[in-house]
Amino acid sequence: MKTLLIGLGQIGLGLIAPTFQKAGYAIVGTDANEDRLSALRHGYILKTPSKVENINIDVESMDKVTENFDLVVTSVGRKHLGKVAVWCQEKGIVAPVLMAENLPDPVSFFPEQIPIVIDRICPRIETQGSLLTVIAEDYYKIVSLQNPITSSLAVVEAVELKDSELSVESRRKQKMFTVNTCHVLAALFGQQFGCSLVEESARHPEVVSRIMAVVSEVGPWLGFDSQGAAARASEILLRFANPIQDSLSRILSTTNRTSALRYIEIPLNGLRSLGIQAPVLEEAYLLLSS
Repeated sequence: MKTLLIGLGQIGLGLIAPTFQKAGYAIVGTDANEDRLSALRHGYILKTPSKVENINIDVESMDKVTENFDLVVTSVGRKHLGKVAVWCQEKGIVAPVLMAENLPDPVSFFPEQIPIVIDRICPRIETQGSLLTVIAEDYYKIVSLQNPITSSLAVVEAVELKDSELSVESRRKQKMFTVNTCHVLAALFGQQFGCSLVEESARHPEVVSRIMAVVSEVGPWLGFDSQGAAARASEILLRFANPIQDSLSRILSTTNRTSALRYIEIPLNGLRSLGIQAPVLEEAYLLLSS
């Protein structure tokens, strides 16, 4: 299945390209950054704590892309999606779109969107020698809707295909407002205690207690019981402890700060609507919005 990947950053290269290639999709990548395209013509390296992989991907300049695709996957970030939608329309690209964007709020930009949840921490891309190197954790997960376009993904162990959009949306909320929310908390409170990396923050007792507490707080809103919430928090802390040098300043940068606030604000408002107290979320919201 011929697939156009728009956006060749951390998630595009660290999760989408290797996973879809494993599933047998023929990936063609494009990006507005011509230097990135030029570098990728020699392939790239995906480096995790347990292994190093050499990956090759076909790339094409955006002005040379044609409409001949069965599927489009975007990984460009919220602020660029509108421009990408206009570009697809001008190019006559009408294939269904998977938006691999990690957005706190669901959005609609394309005539046919297939819901997807993506989960992998890919903090940066480095240049080592002549090849780009994408740094990522070992863990990864994709959840999407079961249909003829996505069915081939089922061969990859880390992919789950659901039979309804409601099921995918439930998993999206659970992922965003546990993993992403805790990522923000690790950065926010980690900086307070003198940490500079997520892996340091994930070992600090004060940060650990807040992450455990916040997953317990959001549990009722997300459908976790107390045991499930505790297990989820422990899994997240193990992931955060990975030695991938994920900078706290990256998570709270000016570019990411609006999204960071939404990862706190949305579950907090959800819990307020249920009349449930959430003191750790309240503390984080005050710190982040001040």
